[in-house]
Amino acid sequence: MQQKTWSGIKWLSLGISIGSIALAIGLMQESGSDQPTASNTASTEEPKTQVESPVIVERKDGNIIWQLRAEEANQQLDGQMRLSKPVLVLYTEAQQEINIVSQLAWFNPLTRNLRFEKEVLVRYHEWSISTDIMTYNSSSDQLHMPETFKLWGKSITARGKNMHLQRNSEQVNVDDGIWIEDSNPHWQGVTQ
Repeated sequence: MQQKTWSGIKWLSLGISIGSIALAIGLMQESGSDQPTASNTASTEEPKTQVESPVIVERKDGNIIWQLRAEEANQQLDGQMRLSKPVLVLYTEAQQEINIVSQLAWFNPLTRNLRFEKEVLVRYHEWSISTDIMTYNSSSDQLHMPETFKLWGKSITARGKNMHLQRNSEQVNVDDGIWIEDSNPHWQGVTQ
């Protein structure tokens, strides 16, 4: 009787082992059809570092220079951070806000430089500026719109290309020409 019990336990253990191996092979084959092999993922795999709702603040002499927020940040293999729906608030020397939003931005944590892409919108006082690409260079403390831009305010609209804006002095330069239209020229002493 004892030998029959041991024989039954051996057969049951063997059946469970074979069933486990078959199940493991089946699951590996099923998951393997959806996933690329490990050797293929090494060069194209997205980084794993992801932060939701990050906030980065730059200060100088106790004052906030800028504040950066985003819906999501992903650390890239080259060290930069890819930001989804970023919002940058620059503070001028007089503590006036320059608000910048876009769909996508790249932030370099070492240089503290930013590159905004896709539907970039800048708001400052009553002025708004739209462009496709804009950079912020932290060391020169300057915004740069290398491509075409459109600017509008209460009565003035303008279009141009290659604009530079100094954050602290609020000085603006346009290098490649600008077209300006004023719908209310009375402030210049012009009458219609």
